[in-house]
Amino acid sequence: MATLGTIRELLEREDLLAPESHVPRADGADELAICGADCDSRFAAPGHLFICKGAHFKAAYLEQALATGAVAWMADEALAQELVSSLPAAVSTPCLTTTDVRRAMALASAEAWGHPDREVACLGITGTKGKTTTAHFLREILRAVGEEPAFMGTHEINDGLTIEETANTTPEAPDLWRHIANARAAGRRSCVMEVSSQGLKYDRTLGLRFAVAAFLNIGNDHISPIEHPSFEDYFSSKLQIFENAERAVVNLGTLEVERVLEASAHIPRTIVALEAVPGLPAPDYLATEISHAHRGVAFTARTPEGEVAVQLALDGAFNVANALVAMAMAAQRGIAAQMAAGALAHATVPGRMERFSSSDGRFQTIVDYAHNDLSYQQFFETVEAAWPGAFVVSVFGVSGGKALDRYHDLPAIASAHSDIVFLTSDDPGEEDPTELVERIAEHVQPGVPAERIPDREEAVERAFDLALSEWRRGREAVLCLLGKGRENTIYAKGKNIPIENDALHAERLMREAGLMAPTGRGEVDHGV
Repeated sequence: MATLGTIRELLEREDLLAPESHVPRADGADELAICGADCDSRFAAPGHLFICKGAHFKAAYLEQALATGAVAWMADEALAQELVSSLPAAVSTPCLTTTDVRRAMALASAEAWGHPDREVACLGITGTKGKTTTAHFLREILRAVGEEPAFMGTHEINDGLTIEETANTTPEAPDLWRHIANARAAGRRSCVMEVSSQGLKYDRTLGLRFAVAAFLNIGNDHISPIEHPSFEDYFSSKLQIFENAERAVVNLGTLEVERVLEASAHIPRTIVALEAVPGLPAPDYLATEISHAHRGVAFTARTPEGEVAVQLALDGAFNVANALVAMAMAAQRGIAAQMAAGALAHATVPGRMERFSSSDGRFQTIVDYAHNDLSYQQFFETVEAAWPGAFVVSVFGVSGGKALDRYHDLPAIASAHSDIVFLTSDDPGEEDPTELVERIAEHVQPGVPAERIPDREEAVERAFDLALSEWRRGREAVLCLLGKGRENTIYAKGKNIPIENDALHAERLMREAGLMAPTGRGEVDHGV
Protein backbone atom coordinates (compact mmCIF):
# COMPACT_ATOMS: atom_id res chain seq x y z
CA MET A 1 0.00 0.00 0.00
CA ALA A 2 1.15 3.54 -0.69
CA THR A 3 2.16 5.86 2.09
CA LEU A 4 2.52 9.61 2.16
CA GLY A 5 6.26 8.96 2.19
CA THR A 6 6.23 6.90 -1.03
CA ILE A 7 4.20 9.63 -2.72
CA ARG A 8 6.61 12.28 -1.45
CA GLU A 9 9.57 10.30 -2.77
CA LEU A 10 7.85 9.87 -6.15
CA LEU A 11 7.28 13.60 -6.47
CA GLU A 12 10.86 14.31 -5.38
CA ARG A 13 12.19 12.04 -8.13
CA GLU A 14 10.04 13.86 -10.67
CA ASP A 15 11.20 17.26 -9.34
CA LEU A 16 7.64 18.24 -8.51
CA LEU A 17 7.96 19.04 -4.80
CA ALA A 18 8.11 22.68 -3.76
CA PRO A 19 9.93 24.05 -0.69
CA GLU A 20 7.73 23.44 2.32
CA SER A 21 9.11 25.96 4.77
CA HIS A 22 5.75 27.73 5.02
CA VAL A 23 3.71 24.54 5.48
CA PRO A 24 4.03 22.61 8.77
CA ARG A 25 5.22 19.02 8.37
CA ALA A 26 3.84 16.66 10.98
CA ASP A 27 6.19 14.18 12.64
CA GLY A 28 5.64 10.67 11.35
CA ALA A 29 3.50 11.85 8.44
CA ASP A 30 5.45 9.80 5.92
CA GLU A 31 4.19 6.60 7.53
CA LEU A 32 0.55 7.49 6.89
CA ALA A 33 -1.14 4.84 4.73
CA ILE A 34 -2.80 6.26 1.62
CA CYS A 35 -5.44 4.17 -0.13
CA GLY A 36 -6.84 6.63 -2.66
CA ALA A 37 -6.78 10.19 -3.97
CA ASP A 38 -9.49 12.70 -4.88
CA CYS A 39 -9.87 16.23 -6.19
CA ASP A 40 -13.63 16.30 -5.63
CA SER A 41 -14.67 16.49 -1.98
CA ARG A 42 -17.80 14.47 -2.74
CA PHE A 43 -15.60 11.41 -3.26
CA ALA A 44 -13.21 12.00 -0.35
CA ALA A 45 -12.90 9.02 1.97
CA PRO A 46 -10.92 7.82 4.99
CA GLY A 47 -7.27 7.21 4.18
CA HIS A 48 -7.30 9.35 1.03
CA LEU A 49 -5.05 12.13 -0.18
CA PHE A 50 -7.07 15.19 -1.19
CA ILE A 51 -5.75 17.38 -4.01
CA CYS A 52 -6.65 21.07 -4.02
CA LYS A 53 -6.60 22.73 -7.43
CA GLY A 54 -8.29 25.27 -9.64
CA ALA A 55 -8.76 29.01 -9.77
CA HIS A 56 -12.13 28.72 -8.03
CA PHE A 57 -11.07 26.29 -5.29
CA LYS A 58 -12.70 27.01 -1.92
CA ALA A 59 -11.31 26.21 1.50
CA ALA A 60 -14.66 24.58 2.28
CA TYR A 61 -13.82 21.78 -0.17
CA LEU A 62 -10.70 20.84 1.77
CA GLU A 63 -12.55 21.22 5.06
CA GLN A 64 -15.23 18.79 3.85
CA ALA A 65 -12.63 16.30 2.61
CA LEU A 66 -10.76 16.32 5.91
CA ALA A 67 -14.00 15.94 7.86
CA THR A 68 -14.83 12.91 5.70
CA GLY A 69 -11.53 11.25 6.62
CA ALA A 70 -8.85 12.39 4.17
CA VAL A 71 -5.53 12.09 6.02
CA ALA A 72 -3.37 14.42 3.89
CA TRP A 73 -3.70 17.07 1.23
CA MET A 74 -1.73 18.51 -1.66
CA ALA A 75 -1.71 21.88 -3.43
CA ASP A 76 0.57 24.22 -5.31
CA GLU A 77 2.62 26.66 -3.27
CA ALA A 78 0.34 29.69 -3.50
CA LEU A 79 -2.87 27.80 -2.71
CA ALA A 80 -1.22 25.84 0.10
CA GLN A 81 -0.15 29.08 1.80
CA GLU A 82 -3.65 30.51 1.41
CA LEU A 83 -5.30 27.41 2.88
CA VAL A 84 -2.91 27.21 5.81
CA SER A 85 -3.66 30.84 6.59
CA SER A 86 -7.44 30.44 6.44
CA LEU A 87 -8.24 26.91 7.57
CA PRO A 88 -7.14 25.59 11.00
CA ALA A 89 -7.67 21.97 9.93
CA ALA A 90 -5.18 22.45 7.10
CA VAL A 91 -2.43 23.37 9.56
CA SER A 92 -2.79 20.19 11.57
CA THR A 93 -3.02 17.86 8.56
CA PRO A 94 0.06 16.70 6.59
CA CYS A 95 0.48 18.49 3.28
CA LEU A 96 2.54 18.11 0.11
CA THR A 97 3.22 21.25 -1.89
CA THR A 98 4.01 21.02 -5.57
CA THR A 99 5.36 23.15 -8.38
CA ASP A 100 2.95 21.59 -10.91
CA VAL A 101 -0.25 20.39 -9.34
CA ARG A 102 -1.60 18.68 -12.49
CA ARG A 103 1.43 16.49 -13.10
CA ALA A 104 1.82 15.81 -9.39
CA MET A 105 -1.89 14.95 -9.10
CA ALA A 106 -1.67 12.37 -11.87
CA LEU A 107 1.43 10.63 -10.53
CA ALA A 108 0.28 10.76 -6.91
CA SER A 109 -3.14 9.37 -7.84
CA ALA A 110 -1.62 6.39 -9.63
CA GLU A 111 0.49 5.64 -6.57
CA ALA A 112 -2.38 6.20 -4.13
CA TRP A 113 -4.73 3.86 -6.00
CA GLY A 114 -2.06 1.17 -6.31
CA HIS A 115 -1.36 1.31 -10.08
CA PRO A 116 -4.41 -0.74 -11.11
CA ASP A 117 -3.39 -0.42 -14.78
CA ARG A 118 -0.86 -3.18 -14.06
CA GLU A 119 -3.79 -5.58 -13.69
CA VAL A 120 -6.44 -3.95 -15.91
CA ALA A 121 -5.51 -3.63 -19.59
CA CYS A 122 -6.34 -0.06 -20.61
CA LEU A 123 -7.37 0.19 -24.26
CA GLY A 124 -7.24 3.86 -25.27
CA ILE A 125 -8.79 5.42 -28.38
CA THR A 126 -8.21 8.98 -29.57
CA GLY A 127 -9.19 10.91 -32.68
CA THR A 128 -11.24 13.86 -33.83
CA LYS A 129 -14.07 11.64 -35.02
CA GLY A 130 -15.15 8.11 -34.14
CA LYS A 131 -13.89 7.56 -30.58
CA THR A 132 -17.31 6.70 -29.20
CA THR A 133 -18.22 4.41 -32.08
CA THR A 134 -14.91 2.54 -31.98
CA ALA A 135 -15.12 2.19 -28.20
CA HIS A 136 -18.61 0.66 -28.47
CA PHE A 137 -17.44 -1.64 -31.25
CA LEU A 138 -14.54 -2.84 -29.12
CA ARG A 139 -16.73 -3.34 -26.08
CA GLU A 140 -19.13 -5.50 -28.08
CA ILE A 141 -16.26 -7.62 -29.40
CA LEU A 142 -14.91 -8.18 -25.89
CA ARG A 143 -18.38 -9.08 -24.66
CA ALA A 144 -18.69 -11.67 -27.43
CA VAL A 145 -15.90 -13.69 -25.83
CA GLY A 146 -17.29 -13.31 -22.32
CA GLU A 147 -15.09 -10.41 -21.22
CA GLU A 148 -17.11 -7.51 -19.81
CA PRO A 149 -14.76 -4.51 -19.87
CA ALA A 150 -14.92 -1.37 -17.83
CA PHE A 151 -15.90 1.57 -20.03
CA MET A 152 -15.01 5.27 -20.01
CA GLY A 153 -16.78 7.16 -22.77
CA THR A 154 -18.10 10.55 -23.72
CA HIS A 155 -21.45 9.98 -22.04
CA GLU A 156 -20.97 7.18 -19.53
CA ILE A 157 -18.49 5.55 -17.20
CA ASN A 158 -19.14 1.99 -16.07
CA ASP A 159 -16.27 0.68 -13.97
CA GLY A 160 -17.97 -2.46 -12.69
CA LEU A 161 -18.87 -0.92 -9.34
CA THR A 162 -20.41 2.41 -10.36
CA ILE A 163 -22.16 3.89 -13.40
CA GLU A 164 -21.83 7.65 -13.84
CA GLU A 165 -22.58 10.28 -16.42
CA THR A 166 -19.40 12.02 -17.50
CA ALA A 167 -18.47 15.67 -17.15
CA ASN A 168 -15.34 15.14 -19.26
CA THR A 169 -14.63 12.46 -21.86
CA THR A 170 -11.43 11.70 -19.93
CA PRO A 171 -11.90 12.24 -16.17
CA GLU A 172 -9.51 14.16 -13.97
CA ALA A 173 -6.61 11.96 -12.85
CA PRO A 174 -7.87 11.04 -9.33
CA ASP A 175 -11.26 10.05 -10.77
CA LEU A 176 -9.68 8.17 -13.68
CA TRP A 177 -7.53 6.11 -11.33
CA ARG A 178 -10.47 5.54 -8.98
CA HIS A 179 -12.47 4.06 -11.83
CA ILE A 180 -9.62 1.79 -12.92
CA ALA A 181 -9.17 0.68 -9.31
CA ASN A 182 -12.91 -0.06 -9.17
CA ALA A 183 -12.55 -2.08 -12.37
CA ARG A 184 -9.81 -4.12 -10.74
CA ALA A 185 -11.95 -4.66 -7.64
CA ALA A 186 -14.88 -5.74 -9.82
CA GLY A 187 -12.74 -8.31 -11.60
CA ARG A 188 -12.71 -6.46 -14.93
CA ARG A 189 -9.68 -7.49 -16.99
CA SER A 190 -9.79 -4.54 -19.38
CA CYS A 191 -10.99 -0.95 -19.64
CA VAL A 192 -12.07 0.57 -22.95
CA MET A 193 -11.38 4.30 -22.88
CA GLU A 194 -12.07 7.29 -25.08
CA VAL A 195 -9.08 9.58 -24.65
CA SER A 196 -9.61 13.27 -25.37
CA SER A 197 -7.05 15.86 -26.40
CA GLN A 198 -7.86 17.78 -23.21
CA GLY A 199 -7.23 14.68 -21.14
CA LEU A 200 -3.81 14.29 -22.74
CA LYS A 201 -2.88 17.97 -22.73
CA TYR A 202 -3.74 18.47 -19.06
CA ASP A 203 -1.98 15.32 -17.85
CA ARG A 204 -5.09 13.41 -16.80
CA THR A 205 -3.57 10.24 -18.29
CA LEU A 206 0.02 10.98 -17.29
CA GLY A 207 1.63 7.75 -16.08
CA LEU A 208 -1.25 5.58 -17.32
CA ARG A 209 0.00 2.54 -19.19
CA PHE A 210 -2.07 1.82 -22.30
CA ALA A 211 -1.96 -1.82 -23.30
CA VAL A 212 -3.10 -0.61 -26.73
CA ALA A 213 -3.40 2.99 -27.95
CA ALA A 214 -5.36 3.69 -31.14
CA PHE A 215 -5.22 6.82 -33.30
CA LEU A 216 -8.24 7.19 -35.56
CA ASN A 217 -7.85 10.53 -37.32
CA ILE A 218 -7.13 14.21 -36.89
CA GLY A 219 -9.16 17.21 -38.06
CA ASN A 220 -9.26 20.91 -37.38
CA ASP A 221 -11.35 21.03 -34.21
CA HIS A 222 -11.39 22.27 -30.61
CA ILE A 223 -9.43 25.40 -31.50
CA SER A 224 -10.44 28.21 -29.15
CA PRO A 225 -9.02 30.30 -26.29
CA ILE A 226 -10.39 27.82 -23.72
CA GLU A 227 -9.38 24.58 -25.49
CA HIS A 228 -6.40 24.54 -27.87
CA PRO A 229 -4.89 27.81 -29.14
CA SER A 230 -3.79 26.22 -32.41
CA PHE A 231 -4.06 23.08 -34.50
CA GLU A 232 -0.47 22.23 -33.57
CA ASP A 233 -1.35 22.30 -29.88
CA TYR A 234 -4.39 20.09 -30.55
CA PHE A 235 -2.47 17.60 -32.70
CA SER A 236 0.58 17.36 -30.45
CA SER A 237 -1.73 16.74 -27.49
CA LYS A 238 -3.37 13.84 -29.33
CA LEU A 239 0.00 12.28 -30.17
CA GLN A 240 0.87 12.02 -26.47
CA ILE A 241 -1.30 8.89 -26.27
CA PHE A 242 1.65 6.87 -27.59
CA GLU A 243 4.14 8.04 -24.96
CA ASN A 244 3.26 5.37 -22.40
CA ALA A 245 1.63 2.78 -24.66
CA GLU A 246 2.77 -0.81 -25.11
CA ARG A 247 1.24 -1.22 -28.59
CA ALA A 248 -0.32 1.07 -31.20
CA VAL A 249 -3.07 0.86 -33.79
CA VAL A 250 -3.01 3.55 -36.50
CA ASN A 251 -5.57 4.36 -39.17
CA LEU A 252 -3.60 5.06 -42.33
CA GLY A 253 -6.45 7.21 -43.63
CA THR A 254 -5.87 10.06 -41.21
CA LEU A 255 -4.49 13.43 -42.22
CA GLU A 256 -0.91 14.04 -41.08
CA VAL A 257 -0.39 10.28 -41.02
CA GLU A 258 3.39 10.62 -41.32
CA ARG A 259 3.54 12.38 -37.95
CA VAL A 260 1.26 9.77 -36.39
CA LEU A 261 3.51 7.01 -37.68
CA GLU A 262 6.59 8.80 -36.40
CA ALA A 263 5.07 9.27 -32.94
CA SER A 264 4.17 5.58 -32.70
CA ALA A 265 7.33 4.17 -34.26
CA HIS A 266 8.91 3.21 -30.93
CA ILE A 267 6.33 0.50 -30.10
CA PRO A 268 4.86 -2.53 -31.93
CA ARG A 269 2.23 -1.19 -34.30
CA THR A 270 -0.75 -2.42 -36.32
CA ILE A 271 -1.86 -0.48 -39.41
CA VAL A 272 -5.45 -0.38 -40.66
CA ALA A 273 -6.70 1.25 -43.87
CA LEU A 274 -9.49 1.47 -46.39
CA GLU A 275 -6.82 1.48 -49.08
CA ALA A 276 -3.07 1.01 -49.28
CA VAL A 277 -0.98 4.17 -49.75
CA PRO A 278 2.25 4.02 -51.79
CA GLY A 279 5.28 4.92 -49.72
CA LEU A 280 3.56 4.18 -46.41
CA PRO A 281 3.53 0.93 -44.40
CA ALA A 282 1.36 -1.85 -45.81
CA PRO A 283 -1.90 -2.25 -43.89
CA ASP A 284 -2.23 -5.22 -41.55
CA TYR A 285 -6.01 -4.80 -41.77
CA LEU A 286 -7.40 -3.66 -45.11
CA ALA A 287 -11.05 -3.15 -46.11
CA THR A 288 -12.07 -4.22 -49.61
CA GLU A 289 -15.36 -4.69 -51.47
CA ILE A 290 -17.14 -2.03 -49.41
CA SER A 291 -20.85 -1.95 -50.27
CA HIS A 292 -23.73 0.08 -48.90
CA ALA A 293 -27.04 -1.66 -48.38
CA HIS A 294 -30.44 -0.51 -47.11
CA ARG A 295 -29.27 -1.35 -43.61
CA GLY A 296 -25.64 -0.59 -42.95
CA VAL A 297 -22.45 -1.35 -44.81
CA ALA A 298 -20.64 -4.58 -45.68
CA PHE A 299 -16.99 -5.18 -46.51
CA THR A 300 -14.26 -7.78 -46.61
CA ALA A 301 -11.50 -7.38 -44.04
CA ARG A 302 -8.08 -8.65 -45.05
CA THR A 303 -6.43 -9.52 -41.74
CA PRO A 304 -3.31 -11.36 -40.61
CA GLU A 305 -5.62 -14.38 -40.17
CA GLY A 306 -7.03 -14.17 -43.70
CA GLU A 307 -10.12 -12.60 -45.24
CA VAL A 308 -13.24 -12.13 -43.15
CA ALA A 309 -16.67 -10.91 -44.27
CA VAL A 310 -18.01 -8.10 -42.06
CA GLN A 311 -21.54 -6.69 -42.00
CA LEU A 312 -22.18 -3.56 -39.95
CA ALA A 313 -25.69 -2.54 -38.95
CA LEU A 314 -24.52 1.05 -39.45
CA ASP A 315 -24.18 3.42 -42.37
CA GLY A 316 -21.01 5.15 -43.52
CA ALA A 317 -17.65 4.17 -44.93
CA PHE A 318 -16.03 5.93 -41.96
CA ASN A 319 -17.50 3.20 -39.76
CA VAL A 320 -15.51 0.65 -41.76
CA ALA A 321 -12.31 2.28 -40.52
CA ASN A 322 -13.70 2.36 -36.96
CA ALA A 323 -14.53 -1.35 -37.22
CA LEU A 324 -11.05 -2.22 -38.49
CA VAL A 325 -9.47 -0.37 -35.58
CA ALA A 326 -11.69 -2.23 -33.12
CA MET A 327 -10.80 -5.56 -34.73
CA ALA A 328 -7.08 -4.74 -34.58
CA MET A 329 -7.31 -3.73 -30.92
CA ALA A 330 -9.28 -6.88 -30.09
CA ALA A 331 -6.62 -8.99 -31.77
CA GLN A 332 -4.15 -7.69 -29.17
CA ARG A 333 -6.46 -9.28 -26.59
CA GLY A 334 -6.29 -12.61 -28.44
CA ILE A 335 -9.68 -12.35 -30.14
CA ALA A 336 -9.93 -13.91 -33.60
CA ALA A 337 -11.03 -11.79 -36.55
CA GLN A 338 -14.02 -14.04 -37.29
CA MET A 339 -15.26 -13.70 -33.73
CA ALA A 340 -14.83 -9.92 -33.91
CA ALA A 341 -16.77 -9.77 -37.19
CA GLY A 342 -19.66 -11.66 -35.65
CA ALA A 343 -19.86 -9.21 -32.76
CA LEU A 344 -19.73 -6.19 -35.05
CA ALA A 345 -22.83 -7.32 -36.90
CA HIS A 346 -24.91 -6.46 -33.82
CA ALA A 347 -22.98 -3.46 -32.47
CA THR A 348 -24.94 -0.24 -32.04
CA VAL A 349 -24.15 3.18 -30.61
CA PRO A 350 -27.01 5.32 -29.26
CA GLY A 351 -27.08 8.77 -30.85
CA ARG A 352 -24.64 7.86 -33.62
CA MET A 353 -26.22 7.59 -37.08
CA GLU A 354 -29.42 6.51 -35.37
CA ARG A 355 -32.00 6.12 -38.10
CA PHE A 356 -35.80 6.17 -37.92
CA SER A 357 -37.36 5.06 -41.22
CA SER A 358 -40.89 5.25 -42.58
CA SER A 359 -42.64 2.03 -43.52
CA ASP A 360 -42.13 2.77 -47.20
CA GLY A 361 -38.45 3.61 -46.69
CA ARG A 362 -38.82 7.03 -48.35
CA PHE A 363 -38.66 9.17 -45.20
CA GLN A 364 -35.63 9.00 -42.97
CA THR A 365 -34.89 10.86 -39.77
CA ILE A 366 -31.25 10.49 -38.79
CA VAL A 367 -29.87 11.50 -35.39
CA ASP A 368 -26.13 11.87 -35.12
CA TYR A 369 -23.70 13.41 -32.69
CA ALA A 370 -21.65 14.90 -35.56
CA HIS A 371 -20.32 18.24 -34.39
CA ASN A 372 -17.10 19.07 -36.28
CA ASP A 373 -15.98 19.52 -39.86
CA LEU A 374 -14.66 15.99 -40.32
CA SER A 375 -17.77 14.32 -38.95
CA TYR A 376 -20.03 16.62 -41.00
CA GLN A 377 -18.20 15.77 -44.22
CA GLN A 378 -18.44 12.06 -43.52
CA PHE A 379 -22.07 12.29 -42.43
CA PHE A 380 -23.30 14.09 -45.54
CA GLU A 381 -21.24 11.89 -47.85
CA THR A 382 -23.08 8.93 -46.35
CA VAL A 383 -26.48 10.59 -46.75
CA GLU A 384 -25.83 11.46 -50.39
CA ALA A 385 -24.57 7.95 -51.18
CA ALA A 386 -27.53 6.23 -49.51
CA TRP A 387 -30.32 8.59 -50.63
CA PRO A 388 -29.24 10.35 -53.83
CA GLY A 389 -31.64 13.06 -54.90
CA ALA A 390 -33.55 13.13 -51.61
CA PHE A 391 -34.85 16.37 -50.10
CA VAL A 392 -32.43 17.00 -47.22
CA VAL A 393 -33.35 19.08 -44.16
CA SER A 394 -30.66 19.70 -41.52
CA VAL A 395 -30.99 20.95 -37.94
CA PHE A 396 -27.87 21.95 -36.00
CA GLY A 397 -26.14 24.53 -33.81
CA VAL A 398 -22.73 25.12 -32.24
CA SER A 399 -21.34 25.30 -28.71
CA GLY A 400 -20.86 28.80 -27.40
CA GLY A 401 -17.28 29.97 -26.92
CA LYS A 402 -15.61 26.69 -27.96
CA ALA A 403 -14.20 25.20 -31.15
CA LEU A 404 -14.62 28.48 -33.00
CA ASP A 405 -13.84 26.95 -36.39
CA ARG A 406 -17.19 25.21 -36.18
CA TYR A 407 -18.95 28.59 -36.42
CA HIS A 408 -18.14 28.75 -40.12
CA ASP A 409 -17.33 25.11 -40.97
CA LEU A 410 -20.60 23.54 -39.86
CA PRO A 411 -23.05 25.91 -41.58
CA ALA A 412 -20.90 25.94 -44.72
CA ILE A 413 -20.75 22.14 -44.96
CA ALA A 414 -24.34 21.44 -43.93
CA SER A 415 -25.83 24.02 -46.29
CA ALA A 416 -23.72 22.71 -49.17
CA HIS A 417 -25.45 19.34 -48.77
CA SER A 418 -28.96 20.39 -47.70
CA ASP A 419 -32.02 21.87 -49.36
CA ILE A 420 -32.74 23.89 -46.23
CA VAL A 421 -31.06 24.28 -42.83
CA PHE A 422 -32.53 25.09 -39.43
CA LEU A 423 -30.09 26.92 -37.18
CA THR A 424 -30.71 26.31 -33.50
CA SER A 425 -29.08 25.75 -30.12
CA ASP A 426 -26.53 23.09 -29.31
CA ASP A 427 -24.94 24.22 -26.04
CA PRO A 428 -24.84 28.04 -26.19
CA GLY A 429 -23.15 28.28 -22.80
CA GLU A 430 -22.73 31.91 -21.76
CA GLU A 431 -23.59 33.28 -25.21
CA ASP A 432 -27.01 34.55 -26.23
CA PRO A 433 -28.62 31.77 -28.34
CA THR A 434 -30.21 34.23 -30.74
CA GLU A 435 -26.94 36.04 -31.36
CA LEU A 436 -25.11 32.73 -31.77
CA VAL A 437 -27.60 31.58 -34.40
CA GLU A 438 -27.10 34.86 -36.28
CA ARG A 439 -23.33 34.39 -36.21
CA ILE A 440 -23.44 30.97 -37.82
CA ALA A 441 -26.11 32.10 -40.29
CA GLU A 442 -23.47 34.32 -41.91
CA HIS A 443 -21.70 31.20 -43.22
CA VAL A 444 -24.65 29.43 -44.85
CA GLN A 445 -24.04 28.90 -48.57
CA PRO A 446 -25.64 31.59 -50.79
CA GLY A 447 -29.06 30.61 -52.04
CA VAL A 448 -29.72 27.97 -49.37
CA PRO A 449 -32.75 28.80 -47.18
CA ALA A 450 -31.95 29.05 -43.48
CA GLU A 451 -34.50 29.30 -40.69
CA ARG A 452 -33.29 30.66 -37.36
CA ILE A 453 -35.02 29.02 -34.38
CA PRO A 454 -32.92 29.14 -31.16
CA ASP A 455 -35.31 26.79 -29.31
CA ARG A 456 -34.05 23.34 -30.35
CA GLU A 457 -37.26 21.40 -29.77
CA GLU A 458 -39.21 23.98 -31.77
CA ALA A 459 -36.63 23.79 -34.56
CA VAL A 460 -36.92 20.00 -34.71
CA GLU A 461 -40.72 20.21 -34.90
CA ARG A 462 -40.63 22.81 -37.68
CA ALA A 463 -38.00 20.91 -39.66
CA PHE A 464 -39.93 17.67 -39.33
CA ASP A 465 -43.14 19.29 -40.62
CA LEU A 466 -41.28 20.64 -43.65
CA ALA A 467 -39.64 17.28 -44.46
CA LEU A 468 -42.99 15.54 -43.98
CA SER A 469 -44.70 17.89 -46.42
CA GLU A 470 -42.08 17.11 -49.07
CA TRP A 471 -42.57 13.37 -48.51
CA ARG A 472 -46.31 13.78 -48.90
CA ARG A 473 -45.64 15.45 -52.26
CA GLY A 474 -43.95 12.24 -53.35
CA ARG A 475 -40.31 13.14 -52.72
CA GLU A 476 -37.87 11.05 -50.76
CA ALA A 477 -36.95 13.05 -47.64
CA VAL A 478 -34.12 12.91 -45.13
CA LEU A 479 -34.24 14.90 -41.90
CA CYS A 480 -30.82 15.27 -40.22
CA LEU A 481 -30.71 16.15 -36.51
CA LEU A 482 -27.07 16.86 -35.70
CA GLY A 483 -24.91 17.62 -32.70
CA LYS A 484 -26.78 16.38 -29.63
CA GLY A 485 -27.55 12.69 -30.22
CA ARG A 486 -29.24 11.37 -27.08
CA GLU A 487 -28.16 14.18 -24.79
CA ASN A 488 -31.08 15.18 -22.57
CA THR A 489 -30.00 18.72 -21.71
CA ILE A 490 -28.75 21.92 -23.30
CA TYR A 491 -26.14 23.88 -21.38
CA ALA A 492 -26.96 27.59 -21.23
CA LYS A 493 -26.13 30.36 -18.77
CA GLY A 494 -24.56 27.98 -16.27
CA LYS A 495 -27.51 25.59 -16.22
CA ASN A 496 -28.36 22.26 -17.83
CA ILE A 497 -31.82 22.78 -19.31
CA PRO A 498 -33.81 19.55 -19.87
CA ILE A 499 -34.94 18.79 -23.43
CA GLU A 500 -36.51 15.84 -25.20
CA ASN A 501 -33.42 14.36 -26.80
CA ASP A 502 -33.25 14.28 -30.58
CA ALA A 503 -33.63 10.51 -30.84
CA LEU A 504 -36.72 10.28 -28.64
CA HIS A 505 -38.16 13.37 -30.30
CA ALA A 506 -37.60 11.93 -33.78
CA GLU A 507 -39.14 8.58 -32.96
CA ARG A 508 -42.18 10.22 -31.35
CA LEU A 509 -42.77 12.52 -34.34
CA MET A 510 -42.42 9.63 -36.79
CA ARG A 511 -44.93 7.51 -34.88
CA GLU A 512 -47.42 10.36 -34.36
CA ALA A 513 -47.31 11.07 -38.10
CA GLY A 514 -48.14 7.41 -38.80
CA LEU A 515 -44.81 6.80 -40.50
CA MET A 516 -43.82 4.13 -37.97
CA ALA A 517 -46.41 1.89 -36.36
CA PRO A 518 -46.37 1.39 -32.55
CA THR A 519 -45.99 -2.34 -33.23
CA GLY A 520 -42.59 -1.74 -34.80
CA ARG A 521 -43.60 -1.61 -38.47
CA GLY A 522 -40.95 0.46 -40.19
CA GLU A 523 -37.39 0.59 -38.99
CA VAL A 524 -35.43 1.88 -36.06
CA ASP A 525 -31.69 1.54 -36.66
CA HIS A 526 -29.37 2.46 -33.83
CA GLY A 527 -25.82 3.63 -33.71
CA VAL A 528 -22.75 4.84 -35.56
